[in-house]
Amino acid sequence: MLQNIQRLPRGQRLLIFALIFGGGLFVLVAVTVLLIRGTLAPDTRSQGTALDTSLTVTQFAALPDEDAYPAALVVAADGRVYTGSYKTGKLWVVSSQGEVTLITTTGEPLYSITGLTIAPDGNLYIVDQTDADPNTDGGSVKRMTPDGTVSLFAHIPDDRGFISPDDVTLDSVGRVYVSDRSRAEVWRFSPDGSSGEQWWIPPLIEGVTSYAPTGLAYDVLNNAVLVTDSTNDTIYRVPVDAPANSDLLYSHAQRANPPGLDGLTVTPQGVIYVAALGQRGIARLEGQELTYIAGLFRGPSDVDYAAPDKLYVTNWDQFSLAVTTSKPFLPFALDVITLGAGEATPAP
Repeated sequence: MLQNIQRLPRGQRLLIFALIFGGGLFVLVAVTVLLIRGTLAPDTRSQGTALDTSLTVTQFAALPDEDAYPAALVVAADGRVYTGSYKTGKLWVVSSQGEVTLITTTGEPLYSITGLTIAPDGNLYIVDQTDADPNTDGGSVKRMTPDGTVSLFAHIPDDRGFISPDDVTLDSVGRVYVSDRSRAEVWRFSPDGSSGEQWWIPPLIEGVTSYAPTGLAYDVLNNAVLVTDSTNDTIYRVPVDAPANSDLLYSHAQRANPPGLDGLTVTPQGVIYVAALGQRGIARLEGQELTYIAGLFRGPSDVDYAAPDKLYVTNWDQFSLAVTTSKPFLPFALDVITLGAGEATPAP
């Protein structure tokens, strides 16, 4: 549960943080988890591990900042990987060889990066929450041009605005989709940031009262947007031109070991990979089941595919944001999964 605190709707986050920081319970929880996690011996940290002998998992890049907390990443067409800090709003670009460069930005400041996507023209779209404090609502969608200039891109045109914006993706004609967990909505904007509309809300599930659309990915094969719900552990495929006809691809329901679904990606052939934050793993959707292909990551909140055979994974390690006496496992890092033959294409 603690690994998913930052992904819950605001009301649930406030309740959990009130309990954690309430006094004696905090001390017991913090000390126990410190011992379990091994942060009293910070030289020991877990490394992502392949669960399939046809795959390999290696550290791709270490981020040079003790406050990196990379919650999101995106791979550009040229193979460069962009990631940002949930805690400080810093942006980095990583070459295909793993060389990390801090991006110097101008214009609008960045505070707490939760979602990233990139357009064919090189413009980077950034979901920027107001700050990393779980008691703070708000955020915006910003756009950074290739020269590092950041500007406000879009906002929700009502009194509430964005509350807990999380992820962003683009469709084939450049329209921008943004999820908001606390509003339980996905919004769509025109390529210039105008014409904002509530594009999709999760279909009602019997007995369920809380919804939290989280991860987004554009499925070019089906001209649809894939959406995870981190509260209900569901995955939907939503047609771009018929959002009312969404298809429930996966539901964990009341089964044991909830995955804590977060970011996701899809190959051009339609294979879906998803970050299971609650299980510290990356899974492939096969039919209506999840097959875990790699595990033991340090907070895998996002995953992105790079042709022909790579998956890049964040190691968010966000526990220390909630329990400040806990030290994060350093360095913060991005990992890469190299897929085996046929792993990125549908089974015959």
